[in-house]
Amino acid sequence: MLYLRMGPRFLFIRTERIQKVKDFFLQEGQGIHTTFQEGLEQSTEDSTLIFITEKHHEKTSIEDAKEIILVNEVASACLAGMINHHVSQWVFRVDMGPASMVMRVAGDEQKIIQRIQEVYGGKLVDWEEGVKQGEKGDTILSLTKNPISGRLSSKDFINANLLLAHPVSFIHKKLRNEGLLFITQSLENSEWYDLQINIYDSWGNYKGHHDRLIFILSQLEIGMILGETWTKDHALILYSVIAFQVRLFTTYSPQEIKKLTMALEYDQNGERQVDFDLYYRNKKISWVDIDKRKGRRNKLEECKQYREELFLKLSEETQNTLIRMEKEIKATHS
Repeated sequence: MLYLRMGPRFLFIRTERIQKVKDFFLQEGQGIHTTFQEGLEQSTEDSTLIFITEKHHEKTSIEDAKEIILVNEVASACLAGMINHHVSQWVFRVDMGPASMVMRVAGDEQKIIQRIQEVYGGKLVDWEEGVKQGEKGDTILSLTKNPISGRLSSKDFINANLLLAHPVSFIHKKLRNEGLLFITQSLENSEWYDLQINIYDSWGNYKGHHDRLIFILSQLEIGMILGETWTKDHALILYSVIAFQVRLFTTYSPQEIKKLTMALEYDQNGERQVDFDLYYRNKKISWVDIDKRKGRRNKLEECKQYREELFLKLSEETQNTLIRMEKEIKATHS
């Protein structure tokens, strides 16, 4: 489970040859002309947002930038490219903005914000304020409840960022050791869920369904796999079957994980592929435990609903990979 990564770096270039510097980063650096908000959403931890301004500015605000270029290289590579291509002769001054970092959280985000401020200080800012007020030795820490291995849109972030008066190397080292403790303290009962997922396939294709389950758990960064083993699953009274068990350690509730396993029990045609039985504290979690509403219910319809909800969280590439894996499993049955 990835809960901490770097964000983009901010590089301010002051020059009288704005068009020349812009063209260099677009052509030689394979940069993209962008706005600040779009650049944030398209950036990764290896990206640099470059603000090209007139040379008379001493402290640059985002609105002072004549051009904003997103380059998918770290800031040092951008600077090396400028020197090696003799672009530096057009540059009056280069300033580094604050570093940025993204942390994935769970539970009560206000508790985490309060706890981080107690330990590291800092103040709440939006992105524009953070870039304007921050110095090269500061860190903008952004919080989200979404997976952080890929790109994040503005709606994925918790509203305010934390501007911390510490270098990013210091914050990264500290949160690498203490970040999980902050997350745990923010959970409702200050504990993670230790769950067991039993895989049973009457066709015996355990590996295919195991790979499919692990693939989705990894894509959604749902937790940590603590163990895998063969076990007996008591499908009926006085009757047991052999199943393959995956032990999952996660901040997600048993009900949320049950929705996920139900989404994976049927393929896109509504055909049942496998049984994923979920256990928490030695108790089997039933599909009716997800929603306690009364009245007639249809498990197949609810599985379809959960599958649709799952696909909304997946990229198109991940969706296609999952469907391909399911087709390969089905082909082994014929």
